[in-house]
Amino acid sequence: MEFRFNLAPLFKTDIIKVDNNLVPLGFHGDKRTILDTTTKITEIINEMGESSARAQGLTRAVTTAQKLRNSDQVVYLLRENIGKNGAVTGLLKVGTKNLYVFDPNGETKQVSAPCVLDFYVHESRQRSGLGKKLFQTMLDSEGINPSKLAIDRPSEKLVGFMKKHYGLERTIPQMNNFVVYEGFFNASQRQPQQLDDRRMNISASPNTALFGPHFTSDESSKRNIRSKTSSPCLPAIQNTPIGRFGAGRPTCSMNQV
Repeated sequence: MEFRFNLAPLFKTDIIKVDNNLVPLGFHGDKRTILDTTTKITEIINEMGESSARAQGLTRAVTTAQKLRNSDQVVYLLRENIGKNGAVTGLLKVGTKNLYVFDPNGETKQVSAPCVLDFYVHESRQRSGLGKKLFQTMLDSEGINPSKLAIDRPSEKLVGFMKKHYGLERTIPQMNNFVVYEGFFNASQRQPQQLDDRRMNISASPNTALFGPHFTSDESSKRNIRSKTSSPCLPAIQNTPIGRFGAGRPTCSMNQV
């Protein structure tokens, strides 16, 4: 995608990394230069985000400059020397999210996982190795193994891309929109600190659908079992009427009329 301005001052390398400051990582300049750069990066991200949404058949863009500014996510942009000013032909957005995911044993885990949130290469430049170049640059920069990624709503093209370039095919079924591959879990997987031994209980109960999963622990389960088994069955107690409700009532004479 070409723009009205020269991309060379923004792209010191073919691939740049942009965080919530909306300037390329390592970019330096005076206040005026920074403002100009921010304006141009905003336009690039918004245009590429819209193109990505159209390609995926989405009604709204997943990636916008405003969303990036209000997050701790990062965007990688790929430039090529095409035309007078160059062209941006690739976008990749990643960030860390706290997710509830099923492990291979069906246990629910709360993890802090690196996630692929948006990935787009211009239609005219696909199948030319640019997607692999962009994706691998991200992996190297973030220090991530591809099997440790959670991918948000991957398209069929992205699923095929992960299989072709990284041999990832077997997934662990999830209840959300994220896809994780076998190898996602191991002893070193980062997990947020959890309270005691709580676990998230997910069932087909209507309460789960209405209010979401709830937390239980082994200790609370044991207490519930003990209370059910140890509580004696008490006979029903009928309260005796008192006061004016306890006074005798005359016999009804309606049947004698």
